[in-house]
Amino acid sequence: MRITFKPLAETDLIFLLKWLEEPHVKAWWDQEIQWTYNLIEEKYGSYIKGYKFENGIKKPISAYIIFADENPIGYIQFYNAYDFARSIPLTGLPSSLAAFDVFIGEKQFLKKGLGSKAINQFFKEHASSYTHVFADPENSNSTAIKAYQKAGFKIVNQQPATGELWMIRKQHLT
Repeated sequence: MRITFKPLAETDLIFLLKWLEEPHVKAWWDQEIQWTYNLIEEKYGSYIKGYKFENGIKKPISAYIIFADENPIGYIQFYNAYDFARSIPLTGLPSSLAAFDVFIGEKQFLKKGLGSKAINQFFKEHASSYTHVFADPENSNSTAIKAYQKAGFKIVNQQPATGELWMIRKQHLT
């Protein structure tokens, strides 16, 4: 199965609306929000243009739809890990650090190894200006942790206060 990525477009927002309400995504992503098309447009509309506002400042963010062959199956976004506030500040980590968020939204594509395959492929094609990539799954999200480890991420810290694992992957720069 061939994995490709297409920059997020307005026509893709309907996929996000569907996927963000799927139980397997909702368990880990914006649980408190009951998504509507207008809310999706409000949150992700600027991502289409390559930015997100943080404290009134435009910060770069790159958002993509993941395809398996010709099928849209999920979403991935990446950004400078230090550009957006976190509940625990990132300290002791590499200065050149991308962060990302990803999910497979289509249920029939789960448990096929496509998450780790998509992550590996994505970071071969994108984020080459960073030396490292950061992930912070909840420590109870064993599916994500396994996919990240399969994609070369190592656990570097546990955050008991937030229930997150901090994971890092070194980029193979060419």
